[in-house]
Amino acid sequence: MKDLAVIGLSDRQRDWLQRIGDEQGFRVYSILPYAKVRRAKHFHLDELLTVARARLDARPVDGLTTLWDFPSSCLAAILAEAAGLPTPGLRAVVSFEHKYWSRLTQHRVAPRHTPSFAAVDPFDDALLDGDPPLPFPFWLKPVKSYAGHLGFRVRSPEDLQVAAEALRDGIHRLGVPFQHTLDHLDDLPEEIAAVGGSGAIAEAPVDGDQCTLEGYVHEGQVHVYGVFDIHRAEDRSTFTHYTYPSRLSEDARTRMCRIATDLVTEVGYDDAAFNIEFFVDEDEGRTWILEVNPRISQEHSYLMDWVDDATNLEVMAQTALDQEPRLQPQDGPCRVAAKFFLRRTEDAVVAAVPDEERIAEIEQRHGFCVVELLVAECDRLSQLEDQEPYSYLLAYVYLGGAEEQELHQRYRQVVDELGLRFDAVE
Repeated sequence: MKDLAVIGLSDRQRDWLQRIGDEQGFRVYSILPYAKVRRAKHFHLDELLTVARARLDARPVDGLTTLWDFPSSCLAAILAEAAGLPTPGLRAVVSFEHKYWSRLTQHRVAPRHTPSFAAVDPFDDALLDGDPPLPFPFWLKPVKSYAGHLGFRVRSPEDLQVAAEALRDGIHRLGVPFQHTLDHLDDLPEEIAAVGGSGAIAEAPVDGDQCTLEGYVHEGQVHVYGVFDIHRAEDRSTFTHYTYPSRLSEDARTRMCRIATDLVTEVGYDDAAFNIEFFVDEDEGRTWILEVNPRISQEHSYLMDWVDDATNLEVMAQTALDQEPRLQPQDGPCRVAAKFFLRRTEDAVVAAVPDEERIAEIEQRHGFCVVELLVAECDRLSQLEDQEPYSYLLAYVYLGGAEEQELHQRYRQVVDELGLRFDAVE
C-alpha cells in the first residue's frame, strides 16, 4: 500500500480520493490544509514549507501532489524534488505559473497561436505617462494570479489608470510569496528575474470558443484525455459555466493536442498532469493559447465522473506515484455535465446562507448535484479574496443530466432553493 500526500484537500475531495485509493492501492495523506493554501489573506511560503517538511519527515510518502494553483503547485514541486519523489520539477512548474515566462515559451514553440504580449512594471510611472504597452484594448494582469483576480480589460488611458492603481494596491499579496518561489531557482532567466514575482503582463485580446484540454505526461509520453467547453457572459470575460463533453470538432482537438504536446515537451514537464485553456475559431481554423496550468483542474472532476465514470483525480494520483494512469472512460450515468458559477455584480453584505443540512437536501433532491458555497453570513462581497474585478463569486453548482437545457433549468431551481439573501451596503 503506497502513501500519497496531497496539499490543500477539502473534506469532500479527501473522501473521494481515498475511495479511489481503496480501489487502486494507496492511502491519502493531507499535509497542508485547504484553508492555508486557498483564499487565505496571506501566504507565507517558508512557514508552509516548514510545516510540510516536518510532516513528511514524520511520515515519508511515495508521492506528493496537489490540484490547486499557486502556492500549492510550487510547494508540491519544491517538496517533491527535495524528497526525490516524482515531479516535473520547480523550474518546469514555474515556467508555466509565471504568465510572462509562459508566454515567452508559447511564443518560442507556437508563435502563430500566441497573442501579442508585453511585460509591464505596474509601479513604473512611465506606464501612465507614455505609450501603452500594447494598442488599446488589451488585458492587464499580474504575472501570478488566478480566477481572474486583478485582471483588467483596458480600453483607454482612464482604464489603464484604474488598473494600475488596483495592481499596485493588491499585487504583492501573491507577488511577494511568488518571488520567494522564484528565489529557489538558481538559473532564473534574466528577463524573468527583471519582471519578478510582482510584475504584470499586457496581452492582446483574442476570441472564439473557449475550452480547456486536460492531459498528463508519463515517462516523456504526452496523453490528452478530456476537452471541456467554457461559456462566458455577454462581457466575453466572465465565466458562466463549463460543460462536458466538448462540442469542438476533431480538427480543433487535433490542433490543441499538437500544441499541448509541443509546450510540455519544450520545458521538460513530466510525471504530472496539466490543463491548457484555448480559444478556438472553428471558421478560421485558428487556435489561441490562453494559459497553461501545471495541474489537473478540480473543476472538471465531477463532470468527468458523471459522464465517463472516471475522473482526473485518478490521473493526478497515479502520475504522482510514478504509475501510468489507467483512466478508462466509459458510459457514465449522465450524457452531459456542467459547472455553473453563481455570481453577483453589485457589492453587498451576505444576510443569509443555507446551512450544511440544507445544502445536502438540495443535492439529494437534484440527483447529480454538488453545491460549493463560497460565502458566509456577514461577508462583504467587495472584501472577499481572489475575486475578479467585474463580479463577485458566490458559489459553484455542479450538475449532471441528459441534456444541457435540462441542466440550466435545474440550476435555476437550485439557486432559488439556496435562499441566498443580501443587504445593501450602507
